[in-house]
Parts: sequence; C-alpha cells; structure tokens
Amino acid sequence: MECVKCTYLDLKTGDYYGKFYCDKKYERHYPLDNACGSFTKAYSRSNGEIRNAIDFYNSKTSSCYITTMLCNILKLSDSNYYLNTLRNFRNNYLIKDYKYKNILIEYDIIGPVIANMLIDDSKKSFVAARMFYNYIQPIVSLIKDHMYVDAINSYKMMINILKKRYDINLIPTIDQIENGDIEKSGHGSYVKMKKM
Repeated sequence: MECVKCTYLDLKTGDYYGKFYCDKKYERHYPLDNACGSFTKAYSRSNGEIRNAIDFYNSKTSSCYITTMLCNILKLSDSNYYLNTLRNFRNNYLIKDYKYKNILIEYDIIGPVIANMLIDDSKKSFVAARMFYNYIQPIVSLIKDHMYVDAINSYKMMINILKKRYDINLIPTIDQIENGDIEKSGHGSYVKMKKM
C-alpha cells in the first residue's frame, strides 16, 4: 500500500516538494511512498482525493531527471542527440518487452524525486556533468552499438548512485508495477492501466 491511502497522511499539508505530513510518524512523505507498519487504511478517503494528492505531487516535481540534468542544468536542447537516443530506446525497445516494465515504473516513481533533489542540490552542475560523462554518454554509445543489456546495467548503476546520494529509499510496489501502463511508462510520471 502507498502512504496516500493511509489515514495518517494529511492531504491538506502538501509542501513545495509534493510531500505530505504524517500525523503518526511526525514526518513528511511522498504520496506514493511505501506505507510503514503503522498503515491504517483511510476508508473515508475518496479516489478523487487520492488522485488530487498524486496530481499535486506530480505538479511539484520535474518529472524526468535525465531531462533535468541535460536541459535544465547542462543547458542542452530538449531535442538533443542523447535525449532523443534514450527516448527512442525507451519507445522501441524497453516498452515493447514486459521484462523491463519494473525499470520503467521505477523511473516514473523515483525520477521526479531525483529531479527535485537535483534542482535543489548546491553541487547540481557537478552531479549533472558527472552523470553525463560517466553514464549518459556511455549508455548512448552502448545503445548505438546494440549492447542493450550493458546499457541497461549502466543505467541501473547511475540510478543507484543518485538514490544513494539523495537518500531515496522508494521502490515500486508489486501493485504499482502490475497496474502501471507500460505503454505510457518511462516518462517520469506514473500512469495506471485503464480498467476494462
């Protein structure tokens, strides 16, 4: 379960980062954080209230941390060679294979958090440049050489470094992975599959 479905998360307390105050733990959490052992289902909370909290969180975040690094910080254009290669790889390879769904869903859930942390990092230019030269450029080269498994492994190393730097412990739940829309994944914003 996610924090947004817990009665202790006060949905009237959204802050600059899209976090809400937990009346039980006396700390702030993102609505899609994994619920703790104190989780108590908010039976009176409507789906609309839950969706509004998630929308609020999404509105406070720069959804794609790679775009944040390359465009916002390093000042490359939004249609630069590296982003276009990564987008094509996502659209023409990752989205077409279900075994990569967890990577795409993780990107959608954790990406906005990393993007916001990057924006507020006093060393953001250093971090963005380091990620660009040590990871983005090599990943794009691996993709161009059709070394897709190596590219994915390099990406995983990069995201783990960023998660460690910003002390991010979010992991997608099984429900989030199963219910996520793979066709719309990998854009930095979590989208559920429509029910038939």
